[in-house]
Amino acid sequence: MTARLSETQLWQQNLASLIRSGLFSRAETRESHGLYAVVGVYPDNTYSAPLAKYSDVRRAMDAANLANRLALTKQTSNAN
Repeated sequence: MTARLSETQLWQQNLASLIRSGLFSRAETRESHGLYAVVGVYPDNTYSAPLAKYSDVRRAMDAANLANRLALTKQTSNAN
């Protein structure tokens, strides 16, 4: 199961922007109350509140990986 860049959610785009700005260093998945949460990792290796929760670990990992891939691309506001 691999998500495509065209399937991004708004929170993933915002997270990628925060990673590029330096607020977060990356996105990761963590287990939280029986669900798999996508969290941002601050530069001091602490975790943000869950940004999204999934019942399937593969979907959570795909969402985090996609946010990290988006952070590597340099998108401008005029890219539309």
